[in-house]
Amino acid sequence: MEEVRWERLRPREIEARFKEFPVVYTPFGSLEWHGYHNPLGLDAVKAWELCIRAAQKGGGVVTPATFWPIGGMPHPWTVRMSEDLIHDLAVSIFEQMGHVGFRVIIAVTGHYGFEQVYQIKRAALEVMYRSGMCIYAMPEYEAACDIGYRGDHAAKWETSIMMYLIPDLVEMKEAEPPGTPMDGVGGEDPRVHASRELGEKVCDLIIERLSSAAKTLLELSPRERSRFITACAAHLRTLETHKRGAMADENYWEGVLALAKGEYHKAIEAFNMI
Repeated sequence: MEEVRWERLRPREIEARFKEFPVVYTPFGSLEWHGYHNPLGLDAVKAWELCIRAAQKGGGVVTPATFWPIGGMPHPWTVRMSEDLIHDLAVSIFEQMGHVGFRVIIAVTGHYGFEQVYQIKRAALEVMYRSGMCIYAMPEYEAACDIGYRGDHAAKWETSIMMYLIPDLVEMKEAEPPGTPMDGVGGEDPRVHASRELGEKVCDLIIERLSSAAKTLLELSPRERSRFITACAAHLRTLETHKRGAMADENYWEGVLALAKGEYHKAIEAFNMI
């Protein structure tokens, strides 16, 4: 496949990709317990692989993944950083992407504790307000929420995604025996429900929507960009007002999906109904 990883590109190679499609993908994740069967870097590796495939599909380049997270499981081998630190780091990354000339940033966090999602979306909105860039910041499940993926932790969905993206990093034999509780796993039992086939289905949809969103954002008129920013602000305001409770409202998911599809007016209406 075509090389899209920034750190592996020579100057003329990245210049050619930039000239053709000035979009950059910035993956965020964590170093965190994801059960005995998954790698500790699952979140960042997952987001990075999805970004790589989206860039290969539609154009653009991909930065190295950021593994430092806000919060994490109360388990061994988990690191936790402050909200202020990660917010400021995201702002700096986004500003530097604008500094080198990119017009669109697709920021994907594979670690989606509430504070992580909120601060990366907040950072994106702040930078958009004072620049000419479009920054779509989201946990990857927002691009596949209509097929039932609304986030889990090392369970059915995340394990399936890893089974498809990097199968050699998943070892189900390391998981607890069937019928016993799984430590630090939240969601449907991956020993029963996870599969490579499900991972392929959800990844294909996420990759398609990420690459489509990048193209849409690159072609926005000034008026459409303003509408996109308004939709992002409505999304952030919903999270500020309702916190995790927002996700119990179907209007929230209608707004999330509309944003992923580039239906910004519809997204604004949905978020404002919550």
